[in-house]
Amino acid sequence: MAKQKTDWNDIAELQADLVGFFPDDGFLMKLIKGVMRVARDKKNPIRGNLVASGLREVTGHILHSLAPDDAVRECVWFVQAKDTKTVTRRQKAHYIVHAGLPEDFVKDVLKLEMTDFTKPLLDAFEALNKSTHVRSETIVRKGSVVRQMIHEVFESLLDLLHAAAAGREEIVRATAGVMHNALFENLISETIQELDELSTHTTVDGHYIDTVEVKSLTATKIEYAITGQVEVELQYGSNSDVRNDIGFRQDDSYPYHAVILSNPAKPMEIQPNDVTLQVDNSSFFE
Repeated sequence: MAKQKTDWNDIAELQADLVGFFPDDGFLMKLIKGVMRVARDKKNPIRGNLVASGLREVTGHILHSLAPDDAVRECVWFVQAKDTKTVTRRQKAHYIVHAGLPEDFVKDVLKLEMTDFTKPLLDAFEALNKSTHVRSETIVRKGSVVRQMIHEVFESLLDLLHAAAAGREEIVRATAGVMHNALFENLISETIQELDELSTHTTVDGHYIDTVEVKSLTATKIEYAITGQVEVELQYGSNSDVRNDIGFRQDDSYPYHAVILSNPAKPMEIQPNDVTLQVDNSSFFE
């Protein structure tokens, strides 16, 4: 199948999307700006070769920024490649998508096939390698070839970044049940001061989760931020007071926010003591 033609507007859209992932990375902005300036210079007889060199730096910078060697080496799945002493680009791409999550969990539970995201990027990088060495037979100048080169690199990087975002959403889906149970166990086993002070006896009847966000995913830690509502029964007076109509019970609910820290090597093992939770009881006093 012939490659679809791409124009500068297509490149500009991809560039904006890519830059949007790194709003505070001034060095990356300079790299991309330099690549684009050379790419648009029709008078430069080796512009494609220089663009290839610049794109190598863009790709390398993003991979290293999001997947430092030491972090990759800490992952439970990391095995040193036999043909190098360094961390490979493939391993860095894996880290960007799923960090310390085991690869079987990524494939079987998250349903992410990593070759779908790593192969296009590695193929594009290999093509860049061939163009960075300027020889009479490797000169790249034609605009359509330069645009296609940029398109393939930007698109493969974006696919990898979108896969990382999708993977985090799938982690939330996969761990929803164990997360819910851990939060409930924490609510009933810990003394929640904000609830305890509302009545003589406060009983947690249940809870539901409103939002979950993966705030951080590294080689050794998953950090979730959760908001939800806890449903309680507030009892005023003793049980005998209630029976004698001099005490009473009422149901109510209050918002909470929580942080869960768990081990990515065992993502389905979330325990009550992994939870830090705080209830907002301000509505009671209004």
